[in-house]
Amino acid sequence: MTAKKKSCLALLILASGLVVNPSAQPSLSRPGPEKLCSVDTASSFQVDTVGSTPDSNGFISIFDGNSFKGWWQNCLSSHSSSDRTRGAIWRVDSTHHAIYAMSRNGVGGLLSTHKRYAHYELMFMWWPQYGNDGGVFNRYTITSSTSVAANQMVLDYLGASGILSYYSENFPGGRNGRPWSYNSPTSIAIPGSGGGPGSGGTPYINDWTQSTKSRNLITGYGPTDIGCAATGCVQQDYLRLWNTNGWMQIRQIYYGGLTTHQPASVTSPGDKIHEFTFFRKHYPLNDTNLTTHQLLNDTAKWITVVQDSMVLNASDAAQLQRVNPFAFQVHTGDRYVFESNGGKGSWYADIKIRELDSLGTPVPFKSVAINPASKNVRYDLQVVSGAIVGSMDLDHLVTVSDLQGHVLQSYTGLAGRNIRHDLPSYAGLMLVKITTMRGNQVLRAQGSAR
Repeated sequence: MTAKKKSCLALLILASGLVVNPSAQPSLSRPGPEKLCSVDTASSFQVDTVGSTPDSNGFISIFDGNSFKGWWQNCLSSHSSSDRTRGAIWRVDSTHHAIYAMSRNGVGGLLSTHKRYAHYELMFMWWPQYGNDGGVFNRYTITSSTSVAANQMVLDYLGASGILSYYSENFPGGRNGRPWSYNSPTSIAIPGSGGGPGSGGTPYINDWTQSTKSRNLITGYGPTDIGCAATGCVQQDYLRLWNTNGWMQIRQIYYGGLTTHQPASVTSPGDKIHEFTFFRKHYPLNDTNLTTHQLLNDTAKWITVVQDSMVLNASDAAQLQRVNPFAFQVHTGDRYVFESNGGKGSWYADIKIRELDSLGTPVPFKSVAINPASKNVRYDLQVVSGAIVGSMDLDHLVTVSDLQGHVLQSYTGLAGRNIRHDLPSYAGLMLVKITTMRGNQVLRAQGSAR
């Protein structure tokens, strides 16, 4: 076949909505029964039924790899309007230790947690099929027998849309922004659609190049630390960093929006919802059985997609002051490649969560018993030219204070290398306390009024 004919065939496949390489994903090996539609009203069900010990960063597993313990399918939204008994197709494959999601010939649904969450950090493995539309419905509310409201983290892996940004599903504020827009699995347009600069001057949520141009607030990485130009990441970087044919690890930090007051930097009345999203490659391309979960070191770099916040006015805050489940979505209609067309679904694995306080600080960091003598943290952070630089093998909380104990700066950092966080402008000696689940360390820094 000539190159021209191959090109035409590829365009035909994309235009028809078929997948580019349907054999790439795992096949269902040992699937359990489907998770059909149900209702979650009894308080006894509103708990996480998966027993798990926190890992070294305080994350708790909420999927056991073999069952739907702790999960139910909500079919009250418009995504299940044509079949409120079966909803979307959700199965657990105990060989892959993963959840398989698929549209039921156009019928979608929401795989929801029993447990309600307020402020949290979510991590999971994801292997999508191009042509599928999903999402994470954060802290969603059932608004009627046929509708839900959610601030969605977008998982749209299909043309003219993008992954890992905002979409307001019947949610106040009308947020809708994509960091890039897909032309095909290997071609994206930057900027994407919607969005614009986030509230309070945070980086753009519809322009991945702009979002990666500045040093990230949480990872401490600048664009050159992840191999991009100083002007920000472009399509070639996306193709280098995103696994178009295998597992990706997704991370979302979501907090705020449940009180009517925040620090003075937030306009009152109201509150801010903050959302940060990241991704990184996790497994080899041929690891279809998830046999190498432990190969990735915590210091692998997280790639920024979104740093954003939205201000809620008083009426919005009153409506949304709820602690609610989150859910994975299968979209309704033709925004999923049907099985009858040779398509496959989306896979989810290694799902875990870390609860935060209302300001985004991991709760375990505040409650863990600290004993530096026996639980020293391995790190090589040091103060250089008015910044904390180096590497850290765990997620951490950094608190900078003066000698009188007044806090000058506080932030949560992710494990990684090539970290850099600027110290506050302060003329005098500062104490830099680094806290993790394993213990804490203190550095001394001589500040200057810059």
